[in-house]
Amino acid sequence: MANATGLGPLRHVEVTGSTNADLVAEARDGNFGPAVLVADHQSAGRGRLGREWDDEPGNALLVSIRVPATHHSVGGVVAAAGAAARLAADQLTTSTVLTKWPNDLVVQDGAAPGKLGGVLAEYVAEPHESVVVGVGINVAAIERQPDATSMVQCGMVQRGSLADRDLLLSGLLSALAPRLADPVSVLGELRGNSATLGTRVRVELPGNRIVHGEAVGLSDEGRLVLRCNDATSLTIAAGDVIHLRPAT
Repeated sequence: MANATGLGPLRHVEVTGSTNADLVAEARDGNFGPAVLVADHQSAGRGRLGREWDDEPGNALLVSIRVPATHHSVGGVVAAAGAAARLAADQLTTSTVLTKWPNDLVVQDGAAPGKLGGVLAEYVAEPHESVVVGVGINVAAIERQPDATSMVQCGMVQRGSLADRDLLLSGLLSALAPRLADPVSVLGELRGNSATLGTRVRVELPGNRIVHGEAVGLSDEGRLVLRCNDATSLTIAAGDVIHLRPAT
């Protein structure tokens, strides 16, 4: 085990159900300190709203980080992890990596636009508060997911998926620690590298409510500010965002 740039011990497993679930279970059993867990493959990986995260063994960066919640909200950890993951991926590819609210990494330019990865956080209340945040980023080429892309498809020089993944992991962990300590700068990064802001969107809210409008900002809590079609303003804490194509 090695220490992951101040984020606790780094452990590696070949296969597990979910790195997030593993670190959450440990926290509930009393092992709630900082930790980093990397897997080559997840058999039960998850995304937002219980969706499956499907990966080929060794072809994606699959990592979860546990941090004490004393100084961090779940939203703050998600924002820091999203900003760090975006920067790490952007530095290793010739395409521009952006964030899509609330927790996706996307590429819109080049020959292979699509969803590159995502972030998912879980809060553990007892016996001590902690937050577990998982990051999944496609590294090797994606063939069976039409809306997905990967680091290699976006211009990363392929040296082998494991070597590429280790470079990406190193960049992510190096970028994450300072961003956890400075949430104000994180929001500035997210605002400046957003694929959502300035875009017309459809937002599917809890309770089957749907609103349309233009995404005009992020609040200081990381919530999406929407200028609705009826000229009212709405601040959204949770929802699925679909980017709409400009009218022609």
